[in-house]
Amino acid sequence: MRLTRQIWLATLVAVSVVTLAGAPAWGHRFPQLRTVVIQVEQNEVVLLVGYRPGSGEATDALLVRAATAPKSQALAGLRDRMATDAMAPLALTIDGKRLVPTRVRAKLGVEPGGGRPLVVVLVTYVLPRGKTLALSSKDPRTTRISWADRKSGRVEIADAPTQGKWFSGVASFLLNLRPCGPDCS
Repeated sequence: MRLTRQIWLATLVAVSVVTLAGAPAWGHRFPQLRTVVIQVEQNEVVLLVGYRPGSGEATDALLVRAATAPKSQALAGLRDRMATDAMAPLALTIDGKRLVPTRVRAKLGVEPGGGRPLVVVLVTYVLPRGKTLALSSKDPRTTRISWADRKSGRVEIADAPTQGKWFSGVASFLLNLRPCGPDCS
């Protein structure tokens, strides 16, 4: 079953390469898009990052590299490269100190219609004591951010932006934190 999915995905990637390489010059161009959801828990923060590269030369090169890599390495290489691109402009900090991920998982996909590859990255961080949780993006033009506090009680809800709403074009997104209880890291 897993091998069948890999063959199917490799076929879609190859078709995408051919489709993108043969696209007419007058075709539509699409920018990259990064969608980030911050989920705050009692002792951890989880980022769910969806990333779709822009159309054009960068994506073409990415797909050609994956299509020409040895079959055993093509999908893993594409997934790792896209996950790195998804996370590259993002930094998660507590009171200005950068957090280090404790777990990273990524899955590849292809947008509907088979036009471009996409990746979804799930990144988990320990949430230490602190006053301000900040997510910053070096590429705010293509990043949109939302957040949720799943009844952890760590976020000062009265001071926070609306949960579940998308915020686009912001270079940093701040959440004020409440002091955590005795179970806190």
